[in-house]
Parts: sequence; structure tokens; C-alpha cells
Amino acid sequence: MVDNCCAPGCTNKRGKKKGTSFYRIPKDAERRAKWISAIKRARSTQNKTERWDPPAVGFRLCSDHFISGRKSDNPLSPDFVPTIFNYVPSPEKRKRKMRLEVFNRRQKAKLQKMEQTKLSAKAIPPRASTDCPQDGNKDPTADQTPTTDPLMESTHEEPGNDVQPVLHDDDPVTPTCSTETCGKSVQSLEQECQALRTENMLLKEKMNRTTLNEMSLHNNDKRVNSLTGLSTYSILMTIFHIVAPFLKLKSGLTCFQQYMLTLMKLRMNLSFEFLAFYFGIDSTTVSKLFKHCISVMHCRLVPSLVLWPDREYLRTSLPYAFRNSSFEKTVCIIDCFEIFQEKPSRLLASAQCYSSYKSHHTMKYLIAICPQGSICFISTGWGGRTSDKFITEQSNFLSNLLPGDVVLADRGFLVKESIQKCQAELKIPAFTRGKKQLDPVDLENTRCLASLRIHIERVIGVLRQKYTVLQSTVPISFTDIDRENDVTYLDKIVSVCCALTNVSESVVPFQ
Repeated sequence: MVDNCCAPGCTNKRGKKKGTSFYRIPKDAERRAKWISAIKRARSTQNKTERWDPPAVGFRLCSDHFISGRKSDNPLSPDFVPTIFNYVPSPEKRKRKMRLEVFNRRQKAKLQKMEQTKLSAKAIPPRASTDCPQDGNKDPTADQTPTTDPLMESTHEEPGNDVQPVLHDDDPVTPTCSTETCGKSVQSLEQECQALRTENMLLKEKMNRTTLNEMSLHNNDKRVNSLTGLSTYSILMTIFHIVAPFLKLKSGLTCFQQYMLTLMKLRMNLSFEFLAFYFGIDSTTVSKLFKHCISVMHCRLVPSLVLWPDREYLRTSLPYAFRNSSFEKTVCIIDCFEIFQEKPSRLLASAQCYSSYKSHHTMKYLIAICPQGSICFISTGWGGRTSDKFITEQSNFLSNLLPGDVVLADRGFLVKESIQKCQAELKIPAFTRGKKQLDPVDLENTRCLASLRIHIERVIGVLRQKYTVLQSTVPISFTDIDRENDVTYLDKIVSVCCALTNVSESVVPFQ
């Protein structure tokens, strides 16, 4: 008896591990050739190019080389031929396991369908009684002919055998049946057929409502807002038409499903495992689709939705609250916000990302909004330890300022000198350092400034509330740098969330 597995690199022996089975190489020529090709064993160590041809006896293959742990004699099954070997990479092994799961689900569905067909066949009353005897034309041998089930006849009929008998002129024509029993039977079958059609139509409508596609969200702005954060269906489809040409059809998901998967992740911060269960794909595939769609949205949406406005536009559409002699030249309000992240494994990165203000590892972003309330600038991410002044000076924000511009900020932004180099002006609340109280003029300006600067706090609050992925602790994998764009995936997520927030209604009233 052979005790070893013949696959290269496999050390399984009979009795070494419980539950392991050993199978002979099949005798069928076609299946045998597939097995030998899959095993990829050389004839000898000296001659590795010549094909290995095992004898009829003497070689066995263990069950570890089958996806389900045992071979299958069904030619349609992935386990009809061994596929799990040392030379197969791990991603390919996962794909083959998914194919087996799909095959098992289909087989289960077929069995259920066959059982339902049998049950429905039993529920149909026998139709032998519907054969009405005709006056004087009854065949004497009719009672001796065994009756057969019409369902079984239709099952075993071969295509192309529905040949009608040829009628000759001298053959007697059988009159049509018109008895009361036949009429009732036909009427009951018509009613049953109409009920099945109605049920089929209702099931299709229910399926369209529950399936995540364009039709299920059409004219349903409330559902669109709860799933994506966008206010209307028309905005959802407008953005989709911009992004769709650059998405790839793969993993069985349509472009719209990939688009919705990304928006649902941003909106509700659903785990990749849940999204994989909901869409019926692998969690690794969900991660890849999300990163690809975020990259496409970052390239197509951010440059056109997060942009620095022209000075002429700012002056003509300035909200009423800014029409003051002190703030009429305001171009933006700036602030920083932080996003929690997992602790980096490297000590230097951990020290750079730790925020003493939040007592957590964070990524810090500089955000600027124009007086109209739209986000006009978002920086790349910096470690939570970085100061607001350093981010402002190093994030290319100052290059957007023009002579005479006014920037509103909090007390922590000590960048007055840097902004003055651009011939612009920084306005921050007055300090009481060295004073018992503020002057009446400074007090009034501080109150007015605080009432205007609060708008950026509201925008940041809307941004976090609308896209809850910014509220949670993001995984460290989101800080990986995309080599094509030289930015992290977290930077792309933040930029896309800002762009999507800009298509919503502004929090700053015009009047």
C-alpha cells in the first residue's frame, strides 16, 4: 500500500493526519491527463522537462489538494481536478475557494428547484378523468393502455421529437371535448397560471426594490441621502456619469454598484466584511474596489469641486454677514481638524502622529472655506504632533493669496508674518494677555469675528456628520501612499468627502 502523497512538496503520509484520504490517479484518459497536468511532477530529478506518466498502481494523491478536502466525480465541480498545490499563489487559492462556494450554491438552488417541481407536480390533480369518452368512438384498448404522467413525459422528451402524426383523408376526426369536467379543469389551470404570473410580477417588483441599482433609487431622495449623503437622486447620477467611464467592470459588480459601495463606506463607515457579505464578494476584493473608486473620484471630482474662487466672484456673491467694512475683503476662513488613526508600528511615525491635544494618534488637515460656505482648500495629512503654523506654511495654502486679501482664523494660527509676506492680512481674536479686559473696539471686532469664524466649525461638523468615516479610527492601511498620485488613501478620502460636501446646500445663509 502506498503511504505517501505524490504531489511535489507534500509530506502527507497515511496515518500522519486524521481525516486525510488518498486517491488513485484516474483511469479515464481525459481526466487522468488533467490530474497529471495539475500535479506538475517531473519524471526524475535529472530529466525535469519530460512529462511524468505514473503507472496504473503505486501513486496516490492526498485530499489536501482539493478545495473541499475530497475529490468530486461531478465534471462541473471545481474539485473534479485537484487545484491546491504549493506552486499556486494564495490569492488564486482564495479565488478557487470562492468558485467552489458559487458551485455549491448553484447546486443547492437546483435541488430546491427540483423539489419544488416535484411538489407542484403532486399538487396537480390527475388528468386521466378529463379524457371524455365520445359516443360510439371509444377505443376498446384505451382502458388497457397504462396512463403516464404528463410532467414526466415532458421531462423525457428530446428536442425535435415533437412530430405531429400525419392525418389521412380516411382517418376519423375526433370531436373536441366539451364536457363539464374538462371545462372546470381548464378553468382551474387558467386561474393557477394567472396566479403564478401575478406572483412572478410581484416578486420582480420586490427584487427591483431591494436590489441596489439605479431603478431602486429612482425618485427616492430620502434613501439616496441616507445611503450616500447626497441630497437628491439627480446629483447622485450626475456624479456617477462623471466617474463611471473610468471604473472597471470586475468581480461581478456593475460600475454603479462599485460607486454605491464607495459612497456607503464613506457615509456609514461599514466594515469591508459587511460590504463583502452584502455584495456577495470577498472582503479583499471590496478593499481593492474601494481604493480604485476613491482614486478615480479623487482625480475626477476634487479638481472641479474643491477650488479657489476668483476674487470677482467672491465680491459679487458675498453673504450679508460679511458686508462689513472690516470683513468685506475676506477670502477664506481657515482651521485644522484631526482624524483618529491606528497606532503606527514604527516609533518615529508613532511619535509624529501622537496628538497631545487629542491624546491619540491622529492625522491633521488644514481646511479653508470661502465666505459662501464652500470648501476651497484642503491640505494633505500631517501627523497630529505638527503645529497649525507649520501646516499653513508648508501646505501650499499661501500661494493662493493675493494682495489685499483677508484671512480669518483662530488664536492658534500664529502665521501673521507669513501671510503679510503675501501682502494679505490675518485677523484673529484679540488677546487679553497683559490686559485686565479688552478695549470696546477690540471686543466688538472679536464678537463679530467669532460670529463669522463659527461657520468653519459648522462646515467641519457637517463634513464629519455626513461622512462618518471621518469620525472613526481609520486603519493604518489607509495611510499607505498611492505611487501614482503620491498621496495617501486617507488624503483621497478626505478630499472626496470635501468635494461631495460642496455639492450639498451651504451652511452659510446668503442674507
